[in-house]
Amino acid sequence: MRIREILISLLLISCLTPLNQLFAEEIIGEIVYLEDEIEITRNSVALDYVDIGTTIENFDLLTTGEYGLAEIVLTTEDSPDTTIKVSPNTTFYFELNQLKQGNKTTLGMISGSVSMKVQKMSRSQAFEVRTESATMGVRGTSFTVTTTVAGDLLITCEEGQVSCRDEGDTELFAVPGKAVEKRTDEIFRAIPVAVSDLPTFKDNWYAERLSVFRSNALKALRGYAVRYLTLTENFNQAYSKLYRNEEIISKWFKEDSNGTMGSTMENMREKKKLIGDLLRLRRVLFIFERVYFRLQELKSYYDQGYGRGTIKAGLTADAFFRRFERDKDELGRKMARIRYITKLYSIRNNGSFPTDAFSTDESGDSFLNSDFSF
Repeated sequence: MRIREILISLLLISCLTPLNQLFAEEIIGEIVYLEDEIEITRNSVALDYVDIGTTIENFDLLTTGEYGLAEIVLTTEDSPDTTIKVSPNTTFYFELNQLKQGNKTTLGMISGSVSMKVQKMSRSQAFEVRTESATMGVRGTSFTVTTTVAGDLLITCEEGQVSCRDEGDTELFAVPGKAVEKRTDEIFRAIPVAVSDLPTFKDNWYAERLSVFRSNALKALRGYAVRYLTLTENFNQAYSKLYRNEEIISKWFKEDSNGTMGSTMENMREKKKLIGDLLRLRRVLFIFERVYFRLQELKSYYDQGYGRGTIKAGLTADAFFRRFERDKDELGRKMARIRYITKLYSIRNNGSFPTDAFSTDESGDSFLNSDFSF
């Protein structure tokens, strides 16, 4: 019996990482330039104050205002050296996942436009940008990703190349002299463009796609509204299933507030209870949050008179937005909690967390296969 106790103690000690090191690893970058406003949602709440020098943590959600401009640098050794310039009316998040084959940094693009300069990466590093309809993978390049309120997508590249894949795994490369475009409900296509003319090209492209949207805003609104009505039910059901383990979730929140954590064996038991529901919920969340934020954009245009009409039989656009406005704050709080829970899961799982619908099975749940019998 004494030998068994010693072996268990040695195993636990070998698995432990100092708490200050675990929480320090959540800082992945900082804001180095800022104009007007930017909101950062962290640990399910918006930060009270954001300015130049504010650090960026893993799983932060960032949103610039109508005139907001920001520049962010990634500073963690687990990510490639990256500078990100954020345009107004842009929403995105960071996720740094430690996988068996290395570290993957994901910028989850929800709306707006970002320009990135990614330095050459090591073999153990990967960097990607994900939108609702495509994934962009880079190996060291300067490029810009732009989305529109209707869901159109443009990738322009100043140097290097960007691999662009859609849901059907069609791949095109954005390179200097060739941009990649994906219009709503259409496949990728390459567009010749002079590198010296990229800013003008991007501005003209955006203006043209915005004009097309305004001429038939109701079509775009119908598409997102119908998806929202279906996804909201799926999202709420998946959220309720996750919260069947509310005792564990509340415990994690309290531990994070106190800067503490349970034992290794305790964490393993708790992760095992949450993993299935959390993974399923994140798969719903990936699309749902993009539809949710897109509808907020569409609401601003609706208030200007665009998109009036009927969504479907018995539901006008006006009635739909009344429902959306009634529910959006609570849905926003739920999405923020999921990101927080995922972050706490990651901290307890050596930096690895359940992946979402765009990913292969790289959830890092090696603890499910671990043999702790003696």
